[in-house]
Amino acid sequence: MDRGAGLRATSLLRLLRSRQLSALGFKHGFTTRAGGVSEPPFDTLDFAILRTPELRRENERRLGEAVGFVGSKLHHARQVHGREVVVADGNVEGMLAVEADAVVAEPSSGFAVAARVADCGPVLVADPSTGRVAAIHAGWPGVVAGVVPAAIERLVSANGAGKASGFVAAIGPCIGSCCFEVGDDVCAKIVGVSSNAVVVRREVERQKAWVDLRRSIRIQLVTAGLADASIDDVPGKGSESCTVCNATSFYSYRRDGDASGRQLGVIVPR
Repeated sequence: MDRGAGLRATSLLRLLRSRQLSALGFKHGFTTRAGGVSEPPFDTLDFAILRTPELRRENERRLGEAVGFVGSKLHHARQVHGREVVVADGNVEGMLAVEADAVVAEPSSGFAVAARVADCGPVLVADPSTGRVAAIHAGWPGVVAGVVPAAIERLVSANGAGKASGFVAAIGPCIGSCCFEVGDDVCAKIVGVSSNAVVVRREVERQKAWVDLRRSIRIQLVTAGLADASIDDVPGKGSESCTVCNATSFYSYRRDGDASGRQLGVIVPR
């Protein structure tokens, strides 16, 4: 099974897409930092909610045109690195004040849902049997808090089948194990909710470790019931998908601090 995804140019911006989600007819995409109207140092496709609203809304309009939804129907929440899951209800501006790290969209609602990131893992999940979808913001605190299994549980409870084995997911650009250096305390927390396999290197004397955030998310998805082969890595597992390494394509808070913008992973229900 090919888990990769290619970079597709649109008339306004570039999107990264999952081949499996595309094959199943789910409109979706992971943004890069190109194709918007945001000003430096957030140039140009920044979706941060605490900056100039009119520029963000124009970026959302362009994103909607590229993906295939009405930009004014894009739902993303106030992310707090927790495990709360909410359902898109049409109150787009109201949801920006709701504290949640996963947003679900009901079938045929036409609501797009998104996760906002700048090193954290954006995860898109689709239930082909119902058309229901979720967008998950999975940084390491959210992974430890259990936002990934919480979102899958919400989708499972809604589909009536009682299992997630038919779900398809895509993990978008995030910090790579090449750059995700953490203390032993954080490492232990991530390992505790995933596996020792996520640790790629340790420096015992410095009490530091390099952790594969992408792999920890994948392990949680599989533990929640998804088939490993039904999870795409977008655009891949190498440095091309590391937000810290790839400054041309991606924002990174670890690299740029407060000068970092935010990209989105977005998906629309069938």
